Amino acid sequence: MKLQPGILVGEGKEMGVNSLNLPTWFTISRFGAALVLPIIFLVFDRPTADYLVLIVFVIGALTDYADGQLARRMHLESRLGAVLDPVADKVLVIIALAVLLAYFEPRAWMLLPVVAIIMRELLVAGLRECLGPTNDTALKVTRMAKYKAACQMIAIILILLSGVVVASREIFMWGGIVALWVAGTLTVISGIDYAQKAILLLGKENETD
Repeated sequence: MKLQPGILVGEGKEMGVNSLNLPTWFTISRFGAALVLPIIFLVFDRPTADYLVLIVFVIGALTDYADGQLARRMHLESRLGAVLDPVADKVLVIIALAVLLAYFEPRAWMLLPVVAIIMRELLVAGLRECLGPTNDTALKVTRMAKYKAACQMIAIILILLSGVVVASREIFMWGGIVALWVAGTLTVISGIDYAQKAILLLGKENETD
């Protein structure tokens, strides 16, 4: 067994000695940001609510980039952070999408990609849970999934911007909707890819039992 900064390594597995480090707190902050988004619209009138929600979401999105960079540069990777990070991303995005459906128009053009995104995230979460410890290698984040996540963030920010601008509102709204449909398409493609990998792995496990 050997000790690295912030990480206890034993039997080939990493366990955080001090999992609640700065990168992990950044990750946890995204859960708080997600909770705050709908509350803002309940407490404040528009357009104040639109400004505040945009600021909170952008800060939450930036922590998604910052926590990974900090963890790698400061050698503070932990099992807790690795588990919470993708969950925090999904929670922030799903609640932001729910806010868009509740307060922004046209809802009809947003509904289908939002449903596809939510279904995919639940499916992948279920597959990861089913695979257990093997999911770290079997269902690693793919480049397609990273593109999907980026498109989701861009789409949400553009639609939120449509609530705070006046002259170019329609441009931001429809730009966001197009980005949301692109994100929905990439979401379905990456979800199918993950499902195929999981099914193959589960089939191999059944053969060895």
